[in-house]
Amino acid sequence: MTQSERGADWIVGIDVGGTFTDIIGLHQGTGEIRDGKVLSTVEQEVGVLEALAAIDVAVPEVAEIVHGHTVGINALLSRTGAHTGLIATGGHRDLLDIGRMHREFGDRFYDPTWLRPHQERPIVRRESRFGVPGRLRYDGSELLALDEDAVRRAARELGEQGARSVAVCLMNSYINTDHERRAAEIVAEELPGAYIQTSALYPVTREHERTTTVALDAYVGPAVVGYLERLMARLSEQDYRGTLWIMMMNGGVSTFADASRAPVFQLVSGPVGGVSGSVKLANESSAPNLLTIDVGGTSTDVAAIRGGKTPLTDTWTLETGLTLTMPLVDVESIGSGAGSLIRPSALGAVAVGPASAGSNPGPVCYQRGGVEPTLTDACAALGILAPDLFANGAIQLDVDSAVEALRTTGKQWGMSAIELASAAYEIACQDIAAKVRSISVYRGLDVREFALQPSGSAGPMLADRVGQILGLDKVIVPRSPGQFSALGLLRSDLMVTRAQSIMTPLAPDRADAVEAAFTALQDSIRTDLQAQGIDVSRLRFERAVFAMYRGQTWDNRLPIAGGAVTAERVGELIPAFHEFYQESYGFAAPEIPVVVSTVEVTAVIPREIGAADRTPDEGDAFLRTTTLTVPGTTESVEAPIYVRERLAPHRPVSGPALIAEKFATTLVLPGRVAQVDDDLNLIIEPQA
Repeated sequence: MTQSERGADWIVGIDVGGTFTDIIGLHQGTGEIRDGKVLSTVEQEVGVLEALAAIDVAVPEVAEIVHGHTVGINALLSRTGAHTGLIATGGHRDLLDIGRMHREFGDRFYDPTWLRPHQERPIVRRESRFGVPGRLRYDGSELLALDEDAVRRAARELGEQGARSVAVCLMNSYINTDHERRAAEIVAEELPGAYIQTSALYPVTREHERTTTVALDAYVGPAVVGYLERLMARLSEQDYRGTLWIMMMNGGVSTFADASRAPVFQLVSGPVGGVSGSVKLANESSAPNLLTIDVGGTSTDVAAIRGGKTPLTDTWTLETGLTLTMPLVDVESIGSGAGSLIRPSALGAVAVGPASAGSNPGPVCYQRGGVEPTLTDACAALGILAPDLFANGAIQLDVDSAVEALRTTGKQWGMSAIELASAAYEIACQDIAAKVRSISVYRGLDVREFALQPSGSAGPMLADRVGQILGLDKVIVPRSPGQFSALGLLRSDLMVTRAQSIMTPLAPDRADAVEAAFTALQDSIRTDLQAQGIDVSRLRFERAVFAMYRGQTWDNRLPIAGGAVTAERVGELIPAFHEFYQESYGFAAPEIPVVVSTVEVTAVIPREIGAADRTPDEGDAFLRTTTLTVPGTTESVEAPIYVRERLAPHRPVSGPALIAEKFATTLVLPGRVAQVDDDLNLIIEPQA
């Protein structure tokens, strides 16, 4: 019996955030969309089932679930991952502490007692790190045989310490896996059932980043794999027979099996889902260049999309000294969100974040025990959030308690509740705008060529002001912005990225070697997908090289067009690298030979989902008027509230106005006009 025959017609995206778990479902037959939001739970698999119940979809009715979670990042930030050991090349066990000698500028820049984050809060304690004799040359040939007895002693000592997860990362093993593979076999013999990870996870150069990546995977692996297994078991108990896709940091989804092999590549899968949705929007709208702000309860994620292309990077820094190397969407965060606490900064000024009230106790107006005011309380006091419309009526906001908390906190600055609320709103918008500048203006982009696209339940109520600060004319609020990351998950393609360092000159006589490396990666991906029962008939490959000038120690990722790498193609790639370098750094050195350090392949299989119903809801779009204090002022005005789901396309709404939907409210400022386009996106532009 097919899924359709047994009534499994729903495809759902579920994104677990720090405060809320968002869900959006699409019925493949009718195009009906259902969206919901529930408070996140400690056991995230419980929240997933609660989210399905919130949209009234039974588990057996679901054909596919696309899921982004925070299990790994939570374990990492709170340092509650597995007791992990590291087996490294002799003399290199302190690589995690040493890093690249970078030191973040800030209050403690000149503090002689400062410790690197990994020394202060290690993921692998020093007594659990072992250096073992054995050495490979740069070309992978053996200089010194692996000391298997030393590996065995290290594994036994780790077992005595209680370690149940082990990272194995040896010098130059990206080009020859023999030593690491044998070391992993010995560890498995001595520690049956232990989680073991090696450089095979992502075999590339950069010793520190590779070691950090493998160690972090070992640290979060047991928690993530355990979660995925519990989730699948819970779903199976309720007769789930569909597919579970997991969002990865490369912008695509992965099978359950592949995701379980690479937990570290899921650390920030939720924000990546939002960017994936924005890329789809950029390609479907008249605005291919988007600056995105995904405002959640605890933080805001920002990204820059140019020409409808996914912004990619090959490194990601979690904390100073903890930099991973992996293929991932280039998204950055700031600790300012709807649940951010309004407190004095180190200098005594008003600050919003980075501390957050989270979902427990949450903002004061949630009436769950919160006592310190948050940005949500400020917006409730200003009248931006209507008490009876918040979260589709699931949470009734207590505006009076929010005002009282703001009044109490504002006394230290001699400010009234409304003055503090207005100031907090402006500070949050300025902070978010500054973060957007860091990934746009500071990288040489002209923001006037971009539109601002907010998401997250809090994004639309801040977006118009953030756009003003940045000097952007157009704001595009997508349909269901509160569940936009979940929608991005829903629409993401299956993607598998693999890389292999080869360290060879980019020269015509080495074209065959480069092409052979690409072909080997493609063949391995295709074989693995077929082994999992995946239809590869629509499989396509995207290629990139990591290249640098001879003598450099840091490479750059350069996407290349499809087709075999021949001697003739190499003749085209060399000037392309010089051009890329000129554009990126302001100069090029065509007289110096170019070296390819790594080749990367991303396999893409499009996931087809049905079209969503675009018919507006019936009824009058105008709901009522409300008292609104326009941010930046302390005087209240009467402003209309419109129901977004009932707005007909191209009907203008002039600011000041509020446009409410089930899980978000859009603030349209004075002098601005909003209207829904044919795709039900809400477009805000200057009033003519």
